[in-house]
Amino acid sequence: MNKIKFYTFFLFIILPVLTNAQFEVGKSYLGPSLGLSFLGSVPQIGINYEHGINLKDFGNVGFGGILRYWSYNDSFVGGEWSYSDFLIGAQGNYHFKLTNEKIDLWAGLVLAFDAGYVKYKGDTPGIPTPSHGGLWLGLQGGCRYWLSPTFALSGRLGLGTLSYSSLEIGCDWKF
Repeated sequence: MNKIKFYTFFLFIILPVLTNAQFEVGKSYLGPSLGLSFLGSVPQIGINYEHGINLKDFGNVGFGGILRYWSYNDSFVGGEWSYSDFLIGAQGNYHFKLTNEKIDLWAGLVLAFDAGYVKYKGDTPGIPTPSHGGLWLGLQGGCRYWLSPTFALSGRLGLGTLSYSSLEIGCDWKF
């Protein structure tokens, strides 16, 4: 009988305290992501960083950086275009206060530079290489689900300029 009381106490009192892991001011968040770009369902890899602060009369926000890499090919009659992109930028996210401590829901903005590279390989000589990349502005939203006080699974939807948008999954460590 005492074991049942102990496990009940642990399950309903101690465990929720140990798993209180929602977004915290003064903490940093870092993790990889894997996603699909909406440019022909191209896979991409990335890294996200965010540091939590509190803005008076506004709420909890995170500022940090993002890195993304993806590449793809387009075939046309007589040749193939190869595109490679490396996106580096800054992000700012508002974190909503929820009663469920395991969920961190957020929305924000990204300002980045896309260092794009284009190469043509084909039978038609003299085709000019188009410009590719440039300044990028995007809206994003996402969610972290905390599996422990310092580790979360994450999902993100990003919509932006330069015909680039993505759907990503990843993980984050809090430190």
